[in-house]
Amino acid sequence: MYSFKEEHLMLEAEGARIPAVLTLPEDGSARWLVVIIPGSMFSDVDGNYPDAHMKPHMYADLARQLAQRGHAVLRYAKVSEQTGAVIVDKEQAEAHPIFVRQRYIAAAACRKLRELVPEGSRLAIAGHSEGSVHGLVISQWAEEEVRPDAVISLSGPAERYFNLFLQWADAEQKDGYVSLGPVKIAVERYKKVFECIRNGEEWPEEVRNDPGIAGAFGQMDKAGRQYMRDYDAIDPCQEIRKVPCPVLIVQGGMDQSAVLSNNAEKLFAARQEVDPERSRLAFFPELQHFYKRATPELSATESFALDGETDERVAEVISEWLEEIDSEDSTYQSQGASGKA
Repeated sequence: MYSFKEEHLMLEAEGARIPAVLTLPEDGSARWLVVIIPGSMFSDVDGNYPDAHMKPHMYADLARQLAQRGHAVLRYAKVSEQTGAVIVDKEQAEAHPIFVRQRYIAAAACRKLRELVPEGSRLAIAGHSEGSVHGLVISQWAEEEVRPDAVISLSGPAERYFNLFLQWADAEQKDGYVSLGPVKIAVERYKKVFECIRNGEEWPEEVRNDPGIAGAFGQMDKAGRQYMRDYDAIDPCQEIRKVPCPVLIVQGGMDQSAVLSNNAEKLFAARQEVDPERSRLAFFPELQHFYKRATPELSATESFALDGETDERVAEVISEWLEEIDSEDSTYQSQGASGKA
């Protein structure tokens, strides 16, 4: 294990100055460069959620665990006042819609990490949840500084965004209702919320006036609905087929987010159809969405509130997989040089 050090900085992207942290081995070396792309909601630079009062600190844990294994990691906050980000150019900040904006911020993070650790030759993108989808997309970009040598999907969805919620409702409903914390909502009304947003329709009166819907979704503005539609437009199983580099899919069996644990199997199956040799699935039955150890009796709210350290096996499997890529590439290059098939 390496000792590690951290440098706090501000990432400038999309008209904002965003808190970021570079974590790397104490001696400054780096076997791989890794950018962690955060998921949905407003997480701070460590992966905590000030608005939701949740502190999983997964991004900080994972960065430090990977640095202890010899890798340089850049993590960053989502753009929000609560996370310490500051808008410095309003026009530029609004140039891209909310969902699409995350890709350009992730791309800026890739460039920044290459700048900060210029001796690091290989780049991996590790996208968590929604961030996984952005990682799949930008891995296909032509820009050399952004395009990664490996992609890691952390608790990533396999379904279009709205389908996640519709399937979750079917799986979790009891007697025609789903529970969001202490609130119960009729399944059909819950589903209607997403169907209407997908189709660009207003919610019917009975949905709009449902106190459970109002508490869970509030009065969603135009930008919020557009974000959801932009997310819903992407089919992750189609995108993962297009990724031009090796892919590792990491999933916990106790994931109680809308990304149910079977999403990993679907992603893996889609990927194997086109590139079985460079596809890997790491499944941890007892881990939840942020890779904390969970037990079946925990509710989704209780599971999300777990704040222990992120299980080190996730960093271990990532590091071992990156080493395997290096080893396989070296073997390939050696065989090529000697004229062997």
